[in-house]
Amino acid sequence: MSRRGFALKLALLGLWALAFVWAAPPPAVREAEKAVYNLWVLHNNQMAVICTGTVVSTEDGPRFLSAGHCVSDWPKARFYISRAADPDQLFRVHLAWWEFEGIWRWNYGDFAVFKLAETFRPEVAIPICKELPEPGEEVWSWTGPFGMLPILRTGVYSGEIHFPDSPENEEAIGGMLLVDINGAPGSSGSGLLRMEEGRVCVFGIWAGAFTAGRAGTIASPIPKVLR
Repeated sequence: MSRRGFALKLALLGLWALAFVWAAPPPAVREAEKAVYNLWVLHNNQMAVICTGTVVSTEDGPRFLSAGHCVSDWPKARFYISRAADPDQLFRVHLAWWEFEGIWRWNYGDFAVFKLAETFRPEVAIPICKELPEPGEEVWSWTGPFGMLPILRTGVYSGEIHFPDSPENEEAIGGMLLVDINGAPGSSGSGLLRMEEGRVCVFGIWAGAFTAGRAGTIASPIPKVLR
């Protein structure tokens, strides 16, 4: 290889390294992984991982936050959470409040709030954001697809989704949050993160994929009672 070719290769490698530095998430976002747990259900004497969720801080103490559609089939079942790295250590959680009216009324809300045992001491609890991101703002989510170790995903907030030419779609999901981010089965319930006033916070709950027109992930806003 000529000196010129070698120098060009080094320059390109340098640009890739610089791009990686620019794209690297803040340390607080990486630390947020410690607040991510798998959600389990005990139904008919069988345990199964159903979704992901996040321990959040509220005025009433830490709560576990996931998606409402994750629990809608078993609202009276027993629920547990665990870290994916240690699935044998299960913690009982109690479903306090949930909302999910089906995909035709998805914009009514898709969230589940769980109380934690008083003896449970989370390593990290993430605060709820005061405001939504600005369209075009970089956002993140730690997702734990069906018991796998959490994966940090980076995306861009696109804003609220609306359908001026489709009353049916507008009635179903109009006003929900749209994020340009990729997921996998089991991502539902994951907290969507942004940086606000120098700290990481949760601004939405991963609800599901949306592929009509502006593809991405749709998210449910955080219940106002938790803000």
